[in-house]
Amino acid sequence: MNNLSTVERAPVRSVVPRSAYDMLGWDPFRSLFGGWPGSTGIDVARTETGYTVEVPVPGYKPNEIDVTVEDGVLSVAGKSERRSFTRSLVLPEEIDADAIEAIVEHGMLTLQLKLHPKAQPKKIAIKSHN
Repeated sequence: MNNLSTVERAPVRSVVPRSAYDMLGWDPFRSLFGGWPGSTGIDVARTETGYTVEVPVPGYKPNEIDVTVEDGVLSVAGKSERRSFTRSLVLPEEIDADAIEAIVEHGMLTLQLKLHPKAQPKKIAIKSHN
């Protein structure tokens, strides 16, 4: 008889979206995925100026989609005659809620989440006294 309690198992490794994890060493959107990337249909990638968030919205027209920010939570809701959906993200404090851009193209809603100007790296010019 095979005793299942003695079977060695490979360690479980938490998987996070690589780009955010590689850039930051942690993923601010990890709680959104609940340990299963892609389970929400939302793709998050870190950019030089913030984040790009892609939400599939096939069959929805731009006027059937609402994007709102309230109390640090970004919500995307779609409602047509036959169906509806809602997705929410808790925004990191470094995101400038007033600078969020949204574009719908080919069934994909792309959100550009920009960093606050104070949160962006600042290049310091080096002067020479020659």
